[in-house]
Amino acid sequence: MLAYIPSWTTYDALNPGTVDRLLAERKISDSAAGEQFRQMLRREPWNGSAVHEAEVAADQLRSQLAINRREDLIQCSHLFDDDNARELTPLAEVATTPLVGVPRSLVTTAEALAYAMHVGIDESAIDRQITVKEWRDAATRGAEAPLLSQLHPGAPDNFRALRSHEAGLCVPITRAFRPRRRILILGDQPEDFALAEALRQILGSVTWLPWAEPGLSDMWLFSRRESDRLLVTSASLSMEETRQRIESRWDKRPIRQIEAEQEERRFDVVAPTDIDLDHPFMVVLKDAWEQPRSLPVTVEPDGSLQASLSLAAEVPRGLDPDRHRWQLTLTAANHPLPPLAALGPSTVTADDQNPWETFVRAADGGITYWSHRFDFVPSGASLAGSLASPKLAWPGIKRILQVSASAEGIQVLPSPAGKRASITERLLGSRAALEALAASPGWPLLRRFLPDTAPNGCPDGGWWKLKSAVVLAWEAIAAHGAPAWDLTARREQIDQWTSQGVLRRGLILGCGHCPILEFYPLAEISQSYRCRRCGGDNQLTKDRWKPVTHEPRWFYDLHPAVLELVMNDGDVPLLATQYLRGQYWARHALVCEEFELLKDGDRFVEMDFALATTEELWLGEAKSNDSLGDNPKARRREASKLMEGCTLVGAAGLILATAKAQWSATTVEALKSEIAGRQGAGKTVPKVSLLTGLGASPQLARLSV
Repeated sequence: MLAYIPSWTTYDALNPGTVDRLLAERKISDSAAGEQFRQMLRREPWNGSAVHEAEVAADQLRSQLAINRREDLIQCSHLFDDDNARELTPLAEVATTPLVGVPRSLVTTAEALAYAMHVGIDESAIDRQITVKEWRDAATRGAEAPLLSQLHPGAPDNFRALRSHEAGLCVPITRAFRPRRRILILGDQPEDFALAEALRQILGSVTWLPWAEPGLSDMWLFSRRESDRLLVTSASLSMEETRQRIESRWDKRPIRQIEAEQEERRFDVVAPTDIDLDHPFMVVLKDAWEQPRSLPVTVEPDGSLQASLSLAAEVPRGLDPDRHRWQLTLTAANHPLPPLAALGPSTVTADDQNPWETFVRAADGGITYWSHRFDFVPSGASLAGSLASPKLAWPGIKRILQVSASAEGIQVLPSPAGKRASITERLLGSRAALEALAASPGWPLLRRFLPDTAPNGCPDGGWWKLKSAVVLAWEAIAAHGAPAWDLTARREQIDQWTSQGVLRRGLILGCGHCPILEFYPLAEISQSYRCRRCGGDNQLTKDRWKPVTHEPRWFYDLHPAVLELVMNDGDVPLLATQYLRGQYWARHALVCEEFELLKDGDRFVEMDFALATTEELWLGEAKSNDSLGDNPKARRREASKLMEGCTLVGAAGLILATAKAQWSATTVEALKSEIAGRQGAGKTVPKVSLLTGLGASPQLARLSV
């Protein structure tokens, strides 16, 4: 949240004579002193009461929305209209080629501003008249228009537009595999220009057309590849007005391939709030991007990473630390960080880090901080003393959820199912190993340990159902039908599971004092053992073990937490996250097992998994069936809770996964009804994706409304 602070130059332009009145009040009569005071004053912020009110209002918003919050501190940022560089260095200052833009004197119409938005404005003087048609053609074509070279006929051949990132030491990078969609902004109001300018900085490919009537220049809008689709929106026009304008342009476009009624309209009309911002592009220094850095870290119990050392202060080639200001972004391999507003400085800095050394935030899948210290820097400080060198922290997925939820007064706790999955993950060593187990032929074998299963062809004496659990001998495991799983690999897997604690090897032993028959793990067996039921002492002799053989037979018992995980279809969310992490946008994603959200101490909703990528946080619900409930009311209630849960933790979207080939039509209807209801009520609507066919032929598709 920025408080706008006008300079005295701006205020005097809006209220002519203000500076002169101030000079008169101070009784400065000397012309030289008066001119010196005038020049100094014009560069300073105007200190009227309205500025103070704006600062207070912005401060309150930052506090309410937890933006830039660090415990009881708020990092304040302001917007100032003076040309002096006060924070980041303008790209033009590090340009390596001549830069030109639209002469300021020519920017007198909305059409001229629409083109200047692409290339920038300079202070050069020119005596030429540009027609409305020329401005419109250039604005529609953007940076590809030849008008800029016509405005500067004497410019060198290697000149670049002021707003061209390639003109300097910088280069734009799109951190996504999906192609950027072109965005068209209609409307001639200031808010339309503001929307276009903001989206241009975030997404890069934006065109603003403030005029309403179609023309020959529209050929540049619809002449791209057929696979391109134009997103059309407006800040001042209604959806219907926006649709009418773009359809009029389409119907009157100058170049058509086939008959208008047969050609697909390659545009979509959306509200500004529906534009996907999850794939921003960055402008970075060419020689300073993706440089490897070694930074010792400690791994916290919740999966967070804490830097053990401060970062070394360094200056990228081509920059001057005395004149230039920049930002540094660090990304940790295999540990992405979504840029959530709730992840303030206290979340992404180490515990013993000075909070005032530099401004730190989560951004671009990692952590970004300002190049220079903004705490106390003494005059004449060395380079190391003036540049920031913070100790950073990359929060784990559980910490991300806790911080995001706490901003809304919500508590995050592991659910019983989540605890079982966490125990199994600890036994196997990683989430990836747990997901691999769910997709392997070993999972159906583990189902043979469930108490409600039948022997199903197990050899005599190889399967025993005891009061506490079902146990299997090697003969029963070898007889399990899995043709692709040969006995050698199966034997090795059993040995690995026993060493990990997933399975326990032991004997079936009875008691000479009571009729109990129980499984005893190998660690509890010696020549003598004590009965678990009556406490009687027994000797390991032939009449104590089962089945009756000359020597005891080894059996295998499944870890109780793993048994409950298998019993409750725990493979479905595991298959879901395994598939999702195989998608390009979720590679190396952080995954959290099932958890509960509590509001005012009461359980509100249970989520089966969370997925944190470099760009977004997703929540998921996974089911073995195809429905969210048994009746319409239950389905609507569940859809409402799931979407509200996403909103409460700042998740961008909801993924509904099922082992069935598709979700039921009644469930899809309930989801669409909830989305429509939330839109009508002005509530945040998360993106909803449907994942079907888990375990067979998984398919992921965005729910279209």
